[in-house]
Amino acid sequence: MAASGEPAGAAAHIDAYPLLTRAAMLAVATVGATIFAISPLLPDIAKSFDIEPGHAGLLLTVYSIVLALAAPVVGLTAKQLPRSRVIVAGLVVFALAWLAAGQVRSFAALLILAAVAGAATGTVLPAAYALAGDLSSYEQRGRAVGRIVSGWSIAILLVVPTMAFAAQVIDWRSAFAGLALAALGCALAIGMAPKPPLAAATGPLVLAALVADLRTVLADRGARLVLAVNLVNMGAFYGVYAFLGSELRQANGWDSGLAGLTIAIYGMGLLIVTRNAGWIDRIGKERSGLMALVGLGAWLVVLTLLVGIPPLALASVLCWGLLQGTFFTAITALATEQVVRLRGVMTAMLSCSTYLGVTLFTPCTAWLYQHFGYWAVGIFCGLACLGAAALLSRLAAGARNG
Repeated sequence: MAASGEPAGAAAHIDAYPLLTRAAMLAVATVGATIFAISPLLPDIAKSFDIEPGHAGLLLTVYSIVLALAAPVVGLTAKQLPRSRVIVAGLVVFALAWLAAGQVRSFAALLILAAVAGAATGTVLPAAYALAGDLSSYEQRGRAVGRIVSGWSIAILLVVPTMAFAAQVIDWRSAFAGLALAALGCALAIGMAPKPPLAAATGPLVLAALVADLRTVLADRGARLVLAVNLVNMGAFYGVYAFLGSELRQANGWDSGLAGLTIAIYGMGLLIVTRNAGWIDRIGKERSGLMALVGLGAWLVVLTLLVGIPPLALASVLCWGLLQGTFFTAITALATEQVVRLRGVMTAMLSCSTYLGVTLFTPCTAWLYQHFGYWAVGIFCGLACLGAAALLSRLAAGARNG
């Protein structure tokens, strides 16, 4: 059975373009590392500009908000361009922004460059997700998406620790310069990689057509449910992740290295799932996402209660990666199957919902953490995942009734 609007006779092409697939995966790893890498480097950034760490935290806020705003705009305006060209353009702008960041001496200028990098990330991520949909049939989409989104696990396991080490040995500017060079390398690889035939353009870009496309996506019931579920889950994910390092260090008396190693175990769980995502296709994307959300509803509470018991904390973080990796792969695959002719717009809206969720949830979880502790964050975010599961079950029910 094919998704509604899927081109007739679509074939799985993911194995026919190995260089393009790997380069897109590394592009996701490179731009995706930013949201994880900024947080541990905030004290160093604050010191270099002689400001408080809390003030330096504006970098994360600006980056996330601009990404959320830029993703749907770029998705709408670039929908007729080849995905690879959009990814390359975003990577180049991303690299130039962080290279320039190493030269500024004003925090205000750094905020502007972080906004530019956020806009570039909002260009790269949706195009990479949509590319996975283009290179796969409906039946193998989970496997294809898993390959691309495994870039997030590489970001956590490799890129973020490497940047932290570079910042410790040299400075934070060199860490972001290295990230910029990696982005340029990915852009070069994607530019040189063989690509599938280009689809014909559908007409000139006019405001009325862009608005109509956005309305088409938002008018689709399945699209709305996918976006809402993703918003809630990703807000819950970042709510727990934001304080995990601090809680591990405080509860166990660890230094930043041990806490970072524990967080890297989350990336290992994510990698295990995303590199073996064919089972999501076999079980069903809706069912897999629903099972993961129900599991997260309980597991986020368990995780926050076990951070002070090192062996159990390690096991909990690994299981968290497995569950979250399952959900993220499933929901991204589902996003590529809603309003298929506007796949790029849909995946752009998915990225928008991710960072909108982060923006909305962070103040709530920060308040809970400050007043009640980490366990309250776990309960709040666990309940949010159960609410998301209820929403996703409506998508599955609609698919059965349809």
